Amino acid sequence: MKKSLGSTTIWTASSTLVKILVGLLVVKLLAVAFGTEGVGRAANYMTLLTVLGVFAGGGIFNGVTKYVAEYEQNPTQLQSVLATSSLIIVLFSALVGILLFGLAVPIADFLFAENGYQTVIRVLAVLQFGIALSNYLLAILRGQRNAKANALSIIIGSLLGMLLFLLAQYYLGYQGALIGLALIPALTFLPAIVVLKKSFSLRLFKPQFESQQAQKLLKFSGMVLITAITLPVAYIVMRDRLLEFYSLHDVGLWQGVSKISDAYLQFITAAFSVYLLPTFAKLNDPRQIRLEVGKALKFVLPTVLLVSLAIYLLRELVIRILFSEQFLPMENLFIWQLLGDVFKVSAYVFGYLIVAKAALKLYVLAEISQFILLLGTSYWLIPLNGAVGATQSYLITYFSYFMLCAIGFALYLKRADHPPTPQ
Repeated sequence: MKKSLGSTTIWTASSTLVKILVGLLVVKLLAVAFGTEGVGRAANYMTLLTVLGVFAGGGIFNGVTKYVAEYEQNPTQLQSVLATSSLIIVLFSALVGILLFGLAVPIADFLFAENGYQTVIRVLAVLQFGIALSNYLLAILRGQRNAKANALSIIIGSLLGMLLFLLAQYYLGYQGALIGLALIPALTFLPAIVVLKKSFSLRLFKPQFESQQAQKLLKFSGMVLITAITLPVAYIVMRDRLLEFYSLHDVGLWQGVSKISDAYLQFITAAFSVYLLPTFAKLNDPRQIRLEVGKALKFVLPTVLLVSLAIYLLRELVIRILFSEQFLPMENLFIWQLLGDVFKVSAYVFGYLIVAKAALKLYVLAEISQFILLLGTSYWLIPLNGAVGATQSYLITYFSYFMLCAIGFALYLKRADHPPTPQ
């Protein structure tokens, strides 16, 4: 069956909707039960969960998707990739678990700026194994471009995680809610493994080291590592700066509008890892790559513009539904955040091309560029304008980043069309 970005988007829309609704319901429950300060205090912890979402298991998941797609017709190479991936994921998850458990007290003090949250970090040390396994199995499904199976796994896992989140918050209060936030991404492996058992023998996942495959996969660990020490660190510094010059209330407002962005952008980017990454991985002809990038941008730009405009026009209603009246001052943040979203998601089309080609040096340059732009502009704008300044920094960063990506891609195409004459 011929697969396209449009059809993949349709397949993933249902799972993305469920994932978004679960995410928004979680933030709504936090906002109603614990107010802007509760949301603000959880901000750094949510950033840690985001980092674990890509770094648990060594952060090789995009590599797994790439090579599953490439070796679809080569069972020997496919088995080698899966066995090596399993070993890397087990070793990295064990290391992360030991670090989180052993350093639970200082990590909790740093994330929450007060004592008493070390139990949450110790529980997370265990749950990150589930996060790693879930992402591993979903990466395989994406490599197969099996959008339907990927969607079913996410839907069932999200609903199961939501149920346990509600129980944890009910019985354990705020700390239970924090544990529940980690349960949601950690349980997707349960339905995913049921799906994969139909097309894969479990012996393919028996950990085994193969140096050539390990070298290729660990390139993606390098990419994730640079991501983990750039943008999340920048956001933590921005929150601390916002807290220094303003208040936890302002941090909560900024975290709220960021969560709205994260939610609706999932609709647009959900198909990227399922379709764009394996598609780019298989393409080598610059003309075909240019055509695929053009198709993606023609889909992404109008879609994100229309959705952003709708959210902006309905922003007061969105705040009342998703949060509470305490969050109404968030209205002033929407214009800057939504414009930044347009450029951010458009730039990600180029980002997936870089990942698909395992271009480590270019990826590092891109991440450092975002880090410098975000941190530099926020140091200037947050003291001036508070939470609004944080969103203005976001817009400037991703407008600049999109322009850099577009210029870089144009230069790549020009060089491909006119290769240098051999000496």
